[in-house]
Amino acid sequence: MAECPGYFEAMTEAHSAAACTGRGLQARDISVRLGGATILDSASLDARPGELLGLLGPNGAGKSTLLRVMAGLLKPDAGEVRFGGALLGTMAAGERARRIAFMPQDDAQHPFTALETVLMGRYPHLGRFELEGWSDREIARGAMERTDTGEFETRQLDTLSGGERQRVLLARTLAQQAAVLLLDEPAANLDLKHRLSIMDVLRTEIHEREIAVVMALHDLSLAGRYCDRLALMSNGAIAAEGAPADVLTPANLREAFEVETFVESDPVTGKPQVSLLGPAGGYTSVEEKGVVIHVICGASSGRDVMHQLVSTGYTVTSGVLGLGDTDRDTAELLGVSFVPAPPFSQIDDPQHGRHLALIEAADVVVLCDMAVGPNNLRNVEAARSADRLLLIDGPPFESLDYTGGVAAGLLREMAERAPTAQRGELLRFLARPWPTAI
Repeated sequence: MAECPGYFEAMTEAHSAAACTGRGLQARDISVRLGGATILDSASLDARPGELLGLLGPNGAGKSTLLRVMAGLLKPDAGEVRFGGALLGTMAAGERARRIAFMPQDDAQHPFTALETVLMGRYPHLGRFELEGWSDREIARGAMERTDTGEFETRQLDTLSGGERQRVLLARTLAQQAAVLLLDEPAANLDLKHRLSIMDVLRTEIHEREIAVVMALHDLSLAGRYCDRLALMSNGAIAAEGAPADVLTPANLREAFEVETFVESDPVTGKPQVSLLGPAGGYTSVEEKGVVIHVICGASSGRDVMHQLVSTGYTVTSGVLGLGDTDRDTAELLGVSFVPAPPFSQIDDPQHGRHLALIEAADVVVLCDMAVGPNNLRNVEAARSADRLLLIDGPPFESLDYTGGVAAGLLREMAERAPTAQRGELLRFLARPWPTAI
């Protein structure tokens, strides 16, 4: 008999064979109405063996309801769920529980001990009046060890913290040894260490047993790092599905969550990493085509500004940016035109001239709250030539000035005639008619 690598020695031969045979779960055109409201609207999703699928979406998008339908705990008004080709509704409850494990959000407040709770995951494998045996306890303790909950073995569940209970519930789900795991917010309430560790545990479980895992989660960067595939839900339907890099886009996240985001490749993992910029707002994409916004920035002060503008549909240019500047890296990533310069060098006349030409060609110039020293002082001087200038609100000018007061004086002068906008309100400000005083 072939064994799953590194799995528990206590597993019986029958259980081991079942664990190594992963079969998928298919939900097709699922619709659910509750209390007169449509919760799911023709949603379809596949849980595939050997894959971690992340289920994303705002609160109320239908994630928990879809998981409950796929677990056989809620009958849909329309559509069907199949496990390995067989209709889920035709399977006996015990048979279904041996194949599909469902972990709800933390709802465990009962007085059972942690070990007793985890042993509940073994019930589907026991006969009607059969008690847990030695192998069941070994499997339960192994699941607790992997979820770092072994020290809670004799503790009552209602005496544990929310995060500790969540890890015990995950251990119970692992002890069930099902071919499909459906997890509703398993990372909720967890600290950073355990949030990462449970993702590693799930990746190991998938690799060793070739199972399918579907998990609802809100941490977008965590989803991008660990999931093989993502499904983004909105208003009860699957709005986007595919590889993390294809789903985690500013346009998709704006549509689903109504926020502006910055998405880039993590420099260590190469996986998509999401930064939240602020609420969505501003022009529609059609209206912004052809409008040129010039951003004067440096040292990360323009990173989020450029991304907001580009993702909304503006044509964006930037000023003089030295090699190694993080804003230059962002400009290159977004395809923003800028004036290149060597690292830590003062802006020369040709560079200054090219910068002035970009300002003249722009409809609006945005001056970010950047630190100003002798090297980039001419970037601030160039902003004075803008007909329509907007300052990003930030710290006092004196705290940005490393030029002996020259830069602060220029900034105060421009602030007397130019409006100021908060970063989170930039798109809404640009959507309004330009102040007539400018």
